[in-house]
Amino acid sequence: MNNFIKMFKDNKNLKYAVNIFILLVIISLILNFDTTKITGNISDAKTVYQNTQEDLTDSYVQSLEKRLEEILGKIENMESVDVMIYTKNTPEMEPVYDENISNETNIEVNSDGTRREVKSETRQSQVVLGGDNQVVEKTYQYPEISGVLVVADYKGSKDIYAVLSDSVKTLLDIKLNDIEIILSEMN
Repeated sequence: MNNFIKMFKDNKNLKYAVNIFILLVIISLILNFDTTKITGNISDAKTVYQNTQEDLTDSYVQSLEKRLEEILGKIENMESVDVMIYTKNTPEMEPVYDENISNETNIEVNSDGTRREVKSETRQSQVVLGGDNQVVEKTYQYPEISGVLVVADYKGSKDIYAVLSDSVKTLLDIKLNDIEIILSEMN
């Protein structure tokens, strides 16, 4: 061990190389240090984002169903009506990100005239949260409606199938093939 320490003290190039190596290790640790593990911001933001997305899907579909039930329930001689809407996919939200990008270029010229260019780019991206830790959205795309089921209790003499089908088709802008009407017979 004493020989190694003596060799290290005597050899200035080795001492310089070890110092450079230690400095590079420290710099790489600093650049790779993830502050979100301390603050928990990104994991909280992702959880809030996923919960918000699920809530928006449910509330969007439920509000459409409720509005359809209210409108169709106003048809003369309509005792009750229930509506169920099927969607192809969940709504897509695109959150706003706070992005920091830094570019660095180092040009080294050796004594023999050769040039070495080192380029590095560092990117940091974080979801922007608004009030009450809600994700700020850039765009929001509602899910496509793939089908509607209407269960109605009708006591009138009109052709209620045509009335209900045309109403749902017009209100939701879907094809007639995607609408199913069931008349229940309650006594």
